[in-house]
Amino acid sequence: MSASGGEAVALKPASAASMEVVSPGAPAVTRAAAVETAVPVPPPGAREASSSAEEGRFAFLARAGEVLASSLDEPTVLRELAELVVPVFADWCAVDVVTPSNQVERRAATHRDPSLVPTVYAIGERWALQENGSQGMAHVLRTGEARLIPDVPEQAFLAAARGNAALEETWRLGCRSVMVVPLVARGRVLGSLSLMSGTAGRFGEQDLELARELARRAALSLDNARLYGEARQAQARTARLQAVTAALSRAATEDAVAQVLAREVWEASGATRVAVLALEEDGLMRPLRVLGYPEDALASFTRPPDGVAPNIRREAGWFGSLEELIAHHPEGAEVARRQGPGARAVVPLWGETRVRGLLLLAWPEPRVFPAAERAFLEALAHQCAQALERAALYEALRERTERLRQALVTGDMGTWRLDLVRGKELRDAALNHMLGLPAVDSAVPVGDMLERLHPEDRPSVEAEFHRYQRESPGFFELEFRVIRRDGGVRWLHSVGQSFGGPDGKVTELTGAMADITRRKAAEERLQLLLAASRVLALRLDDVEEALPAVARLVVDHVATGCLVDLAAPDGTLRRVTAAHRVAEHDARLHAALGGTDRGPAHPALQCFRTGEVCFLSRLDFKRCDAVSTSAEHRALVDRLAPTSVLSVPLRARGRTLGVITLFTAEPQRALEAADVTMAEELALRLSVALENARLFHDAQAAVRLRDEFLSVASHELKTPLTSLILQHNLIGRALETAGTPGLVTGRLNTAQRQVLRLTALVDNLLDVSRLSLGKLSLERAEVDLVQLTRDAVERLEDVFAQARCTLELELPRTLTGQWDALRLDQVLVNLLSNAAKYGAGHPVSVRAGVDARDEAWVEVRDEGIGIEADALPRLFGRFERAVSERHYGGMGLGLYISRQIVEALGGRIDVDSQPGQGATFTLRLPRNTAEARPPPPPEM
Repeated sequence: MSASGGEAVALKPASAASMEVVSPGAPAVTRAAAVETAVPVPPPGAREASSSAEEGRFAFLARAGEVLASSLDEPTVLRELAELVVPVFADWCAVDVVTPSNQVERRAATHRDPSLVPTVYAIGERWALQENGSQGMAHVLRTGEARLIPDVPEQAFLAAARGNAALEETWRLGCRSVMVVPLVARGRVLGSLSLMSGTAGRFGEQDLELARELARRAALSLDNARLYGEARQAQARTARLQAVTAALSRAATEDAVAQVLAREVWEASGATRVAVLALEEDGLMRPLRVLGYPEDALASFTRPPDGVAPNIRREAGWFGSLEELIAHHPEGAEVARRQGPGARAVVPLWGETRVRGLLLLAWPEPRVFPAAERAFLEALAHQCAQALERAALYEALRERTERLRQALVTGDMGTWRLDLVRGKELRDAALNHMLGLPAVDSAVPVGDMLERLHPEDRPSVEAEFHRYQRESPGFFELEFRVIRRDGGVRWLHSVGQSFGGPDGKVTELTGAMADITRRKAAEERLQLLLAASRVLALRLDDVEEALPAVARLVVDHVATGCLVDLAAPDGTLRRVTAAHRVAEHDARLHAALGGTDRGPAHPALQCFRTGEVCFLSRLDFKRCDAVSTSAEHRALVDRLAPTSVLSVPLRARGRTLGVITLFTAEPQRALEAADVTMAEELALRLSVALENARLFHDAQAAVRLRDEFLSVASHELKTPLTSLILQHNLIGRALETAGTPGLVTGRLNTAQRQVLRLTALVDNLLDVSRLSLGKLSLERAEVDLVQLTRDAVERLEDVFAQARCTLELELPRTLTGQWDALRLDQVLVNLLSNAAKYGAGHPVSVRAGVDARDEAWVEVRDEGIGIEADALPRLFGRFERAVSERHYGGMGLGLYISRQIVEALGGRIDVDSQPGQGATFTLRLPRNTAEARPPPPPEM
């Protein structure tokens, strides 16, 4: 049977035992039970090899390994495998491999008689075999199991071969003993090795094991050769992809992109017909490049008969034959048949966002598309789609460039182009006019524009310019200053693009420039006002110290120099600060701050006298003569060389507080009307800040005067109150001596309580005045806080009795520290009085102790009305109250004074309260002076 042939032929001898025989090309013959009875089995040990035979087998395998490993070419490996076994191991052999389409092809064959080798190949070609068959060599390829037929019966084989030329040729070649072993690598059957002998009983089990080992080594060599071949193909495809990438990068139009794709695909795939179609917005196709396709075939894509645009899928279509294409697309069967048989491929050109077109390929014969080839063609299509997108962008850019040119005709803009090949810089008339040059088109050497850049902007712009000479294509946008031929400074906004030549290097840069000096000036004015507002807001108490910073902001943003004069008490102007952009002139201005040799025509003096803005857009020499009254001042003016001057008054409440003067010098632009508006706004902010500072100082002086008055008044009130208390005491004793208590005694007690209350209020006012003036003095000494608390509680027994508050004390035996006893007693009395007042009718507890930080603490808790959460933050402020003054009275000074005293002692007061659940005040004090924190400054 054939090595690539079909089913084994079964013969039935006279014994009625069925068996299978092998044609010369078949890799195996399936055994039947009858074969085992028909073929005599050799006795045990008859085929055992001697030790020399074993050594010969090992030597044979070693030589086979060396020969098979000597090459990575698949045909060479297969040919050497066949030559290894003939005539040493078999009379003739055939090597068959499985193709990607599951067909079996004879790739190598050899025979003891070289003249019969073509016959071995011819048998395989005439007897095609499917790899997934069920008998013969197909079974070996499908299962991977080796087959051995030691002796093929001659009569049965000849009877089956009668009338079958292929079987007759097989028997003539020699087919009395057969072995077929699979070539298996990485778990996959790659093919088979068929060994034939003309001697019956030539092959046994040991020969089969040797053949298996040889096949294993041959399969490894074959697999390595295939991997090497695949690697070389992948390398070739990668190189071609790189070449395509380079070619597409230079293609700037759809036609150029399609030409590159069609040429590369034609050469790489071996297709006889190639078409590149572009997908239009309406869904129809437009041919870009066509090779080999007839007109009627393309019409089915570009002009469908039903007028409906074809449905383009993202996945590629691979059709190995005409029948497969028709099975998937029966609607195009007629057109496909007219194009002839063969394989087809439809690859979409899928870009970043959508399908850009189709790539059509056709071959004249059926074929299989390996995964590597599919990936390669899809990668080519993807690169083509990206190139088509770039081409569309280039076309859009050309359209925008044309619209830009039309806009330049009516706008204040100019265009430029750098021809790097010729080394020329081309500028139109509008751009030359902005640079202060003659308004004509010009061609100058490359780099002329860089020479006109402002020195501060040139390094960054020059670096960007050189970078865009290396990158293509590239879009750029820059803002910079240029110095005109007349010395003026202008801001320009430039946009452009770089273009590459065929070699990928940048050959041209082109773009447009617009004069944005007005916009930049407006931005600088706004930035100046914002920055000046921030500076003035930080120095509310002394605005005059912030004026140097404001002057520096002015010269950094809008002017060359700035002078600030304020009105002196005698009605003259005094220079308080000055600033200049140039450090040398800045020093000269500061040295001349105290000078008063300004002439009567000086803009600052005129502005101060009239209260009106004085603006000199162009300062001439005659005016300079009238500005100065001394040679030194005139020399300073000559060095500064001002070209424009602006003086704006600082006015508030109808009074002129001073003058701010701005001036410019070349090459800076002259001041204009917009600068006058900005300067007036700046002067307004300065005036408001100066007036607020004056009002702030006046308020501080009034507060100090108030505190001094309260201090004096409190001292003066203490004298009559002391006398009044003494008189009340004398009256009380007289009534007791006369023995006439009654209505007078009750009224006397009432009067005494009111006097004591008035005394407490006067003491509070006196303490507030002392705190405000910073005159609260402390006399520290060793004080027992527990005893001090008990004394305060004892003095307030009547107060707690009248409030119906039971008092609970939880105090240690003693608790000493370095404190002021009198002031601390004042704090305790205040806390206890508040507890009795706001916790009337409820218990009051007083506790004391020492915490882990060795701080003494006293806690006064009541269960009264409590304090609202929003009142807690302001509870310790001056004249602050958490309850209605109408119901509870008081001036709201007790807790304020208490907190000031405690903080002066280095401690603090905490409060914890909920409405309706009472309040807890905790006094915490360090026990020695070293641990005391410095008191905060008094509130004004």
